[in-house]
Amino acid sequence: MSSSTNSTTNSTMAGSALDSTSLSTKASAYRRPAVVLLATAVAGVVAAGSLTTTASAAPSPLRMNIVKTATIEKDNPKHNREKGNNCNFYSGYWKPSGDNICSTSTGGVKWRSNNWCADFVRYVWKESGAKTKHTDPWAGSFYRAAKAGTGKWHKRGSYVPQPGDAVLYDWDGGTPSLGTNGWDVDHVGVVVQYRKSGKKLTTIEGNTTKTSSGSGKEGVFKRTRYNTERGDVVGYVSPERR
Repeated sequence: MSSSTNSTTNSTMAGSALDSTSLSTKASAYRRPAVVLLATAVAGVVAAGSLTTTASAAPSPLRMNIVKTATIEKDNPKHNREKGNNCNFYSGYWKPSGDNICSTSTGGVKWRSNNWCADFVRYVWKESGAKTKHTDPWAGSFYRAAKAGTGKWHKRGSYVPQPGDAVLYDWDGGTPSLGTNGWDVDHVGVVVQYRKSGKKLTTIEGNTTKTSSGSGKEGVFKRTRYNTERGDVVGYVSPERR
């Protein structure tokens, strides 16, 4: 989402945190035994899970760094909850993302107001050593960045999600879609774990709520999603080291 977006349009922009259950009043929203256990996040320290598949390799150090950083942020009370009017640390980090209407400062970063799921993911990627060139406050920018050479795009389907991937969602309409050049993408998170049986994703996301009800303060939370059309997944962008 661009920093020039006003508060009227912000509610429908990429970076929206609402879930497929709670968005039924507007559009749509947020929305099984393991064959592959790729990574496990435990108490802010991430260890590689054991691989029981014959084809997959262990996650790379970059991918594990991304999972570790996302987990640290999830557990960091200085960063992990927004304040009123979408004020958050991550948009402040990426200034001039969003609007300068927030009074909070943390570690020399003055918080800014924006829908901030993309700002969270690109912060995690950057702090972990991944390229973030061509990304911006719009969730769909991860797709556009991949097309410009930052990471690699994978459409939902045959690709097996990996820890550290950015996962892109489209809440609106009957079929999740990129739209024109990624502009239908509404939300983005970080893949922490994927179980191929049941297509169950564990993610860490910013600008979301703790559960699919959409109630409660928005922040950084671990979520359970599904790598399916019904789960609103459009696809994935794999990270690339700087």
